[in-house]
Amino acid sequence: MIQEYFNRKWKGELHVIIRDSLTYEVINEFIHRNLIVDAGYAAATQSLAGVAGAAITSVQVGTSTTQPAPSDTAITGAALIPVESVEYPDFAARFNFQIDANTANGMSIAEWGLITRDGRLFSRIVRDEIIAKTDAIEILGAWTINL
Repeated sequence: MIQEYFNRKWKGELHVIIRDSLTYEVINEFIHRNLIVDAGYAAATQSLAGVAGAAITSVQVGTSTTQPAPSDTAITGAALIPVESVEYPDFAARFNFQIDANTANGMSIAEWGLITRDGRLFSRIVRDEIIAKTDAIEILGAWTINL
């Protein structure tokens, strides 16, 4: 069943750069595919009809290591990060965000989610490589949903 969701036409990926918060030297970088969850597809169709609450406005990071499932509705132990800007390259929407040196410190970031204005989970990622967030690092992200 989950393979059916990964085969849907809409796909997304998260590009993250982790850098030293003082020197801005890149420490790590990764790109990871996401799972658009059931509520995400519902929000996307509502957004097409003009439902304001269905627009994506933030990213959440959390601590769960449970692999994504289509029925997922929340991020565990979440820190909410506002989307700073949106771009529209080649039939896609790219949501840019930054987790600064003073945000989510002490968190072991394992999961990532795109969140709608009305609080619904749109898509989710869980990575095996956990990020131990401290004030020594900041995280730059660009989450792209391809239509």
